[in-house]
Amino acid sequence: MRLHHLEVHANSQKPDVLPVARLLLDACANAGLTVALEPWLHSALGEPPGSAIGAPDAPDALVVLGGDGTLLRSMPHAVGAGIPLLGVNLGRMGFLSEVDGQADALAQAMQALAQGDYFLEERMLLSVSVQGQPKGIALNDVVIARDATGGVLALDAYLDGTLIDHYIADGLIVSTPTGSTAYSLSAGGPIVAPDVACVVLSPICPHSLHARPMVFSTDHELRVHLRAVPGAQAALLTTDGHSPARLAQGAHVSVVPTSQKARFIRLRDRSFFTLLRTKLSEWSI
Repeated sequence: MRLHHLEVHANSQKPDVLPVARLLLDACANAGLTVALEPWLHSALGEPPGSAIGAPDAPDALVVLGGDGTLLRSMPHAVGAGIPLLGVNLGRMGFLSEVDGQADALAQAMQALAQGDYFLEERMLLSVSVQGQPKGIALNDVVIARDATGGVLALDAYLDGTLIDHYIADGLIVSTPTGSTAYSLSAGGPIVAPDVACVVLSPICPHSLHARPMVFSTDHELRVHLRAVPGAQAALLTTDGHSPARLAQGAHVSVVPTSQKARFIRLRDRSFFTLLRTKLSEWSI
């Protein structure tokens, strides 16, 4: 499908975001694409010709200037609007991004969108609720962890009501295959190819030799109970590293795969394992 209208979000903390945004606007104008900038970006660029505050009627896609963290913050908006994302990498890792912020790359990408020369890649999402109240969706992970001043947590994990294990740990990470190369990997979890339908449960610094990461199918509900025991601490719940919410002792957190999908615009076939070798080798330098 040829695209016509783009919405643009950007990370204001990136030092080169405004020059790249100007390059993007030029590329869109040359490709015949209309653009809507989020308000702060619109203002920072001095209301350039052809831009508008807010989204155009039924935007076709969301272009995000930043790193993976910026994409994760913008993802719920795109999913809610039913539009795919295109990441322009201004960060270090860029696992989820498709385009570099160079003039030639942006020009080629915008022409491809205008001509319909792209494909969509779907990624699974997790839905999280606390005490039965929805708390959002996650593309990478849902994390229950102690805060900076707290001690270890007492956590019970259940799969469809069956006890998995009692954990005394700094926390638990529930991740998608997409998130398996993020925090879960740092906690010793497995790397999972993005086309595998599963959920990974990884304990953070568990006080037990037998507590290890586990992989489950997407057909189940994972429930975590923050056990109220003497000496146990309150915890923080985060989805994709954002919007921390404090959990009291006794709280129940439910995590289930959702039928919604995050859709990413891809301009070329990408080998996950080539990407993995390249990005993780860069990360380790």
